[in-house]
Amino acid sequence: MRNSSTSSSKSSLQRLPWAGLLALALLLAIDRAGLGFEGPWAHMAIDDPNSAAATRLELKRLRSQPPGRPRVIVVGTSQVIDGFDQALAEKLLPEVHFAKLGFPRFEPFAIRALAGDLIASGAAAVCLIASEQDTHRPLRLEPVPGSSAASLAAVWDLLRWTDLRFAIANRATFYRLVASSALDGYRYRRAFDDAGLRDTRSFTLDARLKPPRAFPRIFGEIVMQGTEPAPVSRAERKRIIESFGPEADRRFVDLSIDFAAEITAGEHAELKRAFITRTVELLRTAGVEVIVVEGPLHPRAAELYDVRLREDFLAFMHRLTREHGVRFTPLEELPLFEAKDFEDLLHVGPSGTLKLTSAILRALRPVLPPRREPTANTP
Repeated sequence: MRNSSTSSSKSSLQRLPWAGLLALALLLAIDRAGLGFEGPWAHMAIDDPNSAAATRLELKRLRSQPPGRPRVIVVGTSQVIDGFDQALAEKLLPEVHFAKLGFPRFEPFAIRALAGDLIASGAAAVCLIASEQDTHRPLRLEPVPGSSAASLAAVWDLLRWTDLRFAIANRATFYRLVASSALDGYRYRRAFDDAGLRDTRSFTLDARLKPPRAFPRIFGEIVMQGTEPAPVSRAERKRIIESFGPEADRRFVDLSIDFAAEITAGEHAELKRAFITRTVELLRTAGVEVIVVEGPLHPRAAELYDVRLREDFLAFMHRLTREHGVRFTPLEELPLFEAKDFEDLLHVGPSGTLKLTSAILRALRPVLPPRREPTANTP
């Protein structure tokens, strides 16, 4: 009887697809070894300074800095791209190693997914630019933000804070998020395509055979939305666009109107606040200081949404300050932002960048080591 059982076990082992399992293990090992912080990002981040490859290269550069000087990461959406002048910050605070991670998809879910990388970079402090437009706009998961940040833990948070029906309704997105979290080769597929590697696995179709691509007005599919935003009339849209003058980029002003109008109350805001809270918890547990500077909006943005939602955002920030030691700087403590400081309703221009960068540096100073003044040489 024992011999029969032993033979059955050996037979079962022999039937396992060992070649496939070995290939999978090899794939995972190569994927992890070749595409982590030390990946070939310098060869892939040439054309777009805000691409996924550029983000990895910036983290790699930060990790390679010699010890002895604090590392600070400023992370967020395109408000960080336009609002934080890294060169100016490094000039004014030369004792700090700065990294700027600005990406249009760095909304609360993506930042939650990036938390592990922020901690692994050895950052002493992480600074976020945030406002009600970050916490109260609809949740979008397409295009999958895994091209910039991905983690199975973040996907699990998304699942446990929603429900099974949400996962089933968005199952294709969940598949992509899991694949992006498990395989860096899939996670950074767009970066590889941008680097020209698409040509090694595909061919160009004749223009007549290419399928039409229809992009929504705001790029990305809404998977959770609050109250329906009030429609912006054609006359009101025209009036706002023309108020920026003839030199403004009308396309971006037009798009920013829709983004501002999307700021609404609802369950999506609770979910986004949960992602931010979890990110803060992870960073603070790892000993990383967290600074949040309220992102300014153009004065006319207030015409498009219920400005009382800012009170929800402020209450949330004060809770993070009280419960997790977050250092929060509200608009009232920032320089006065005027209409001339903006390129559109959401993004600052050159004068606004100077103001916002200066505010970020002031918010950072209390968490940095005291500056060592040069000593005079005595004869």
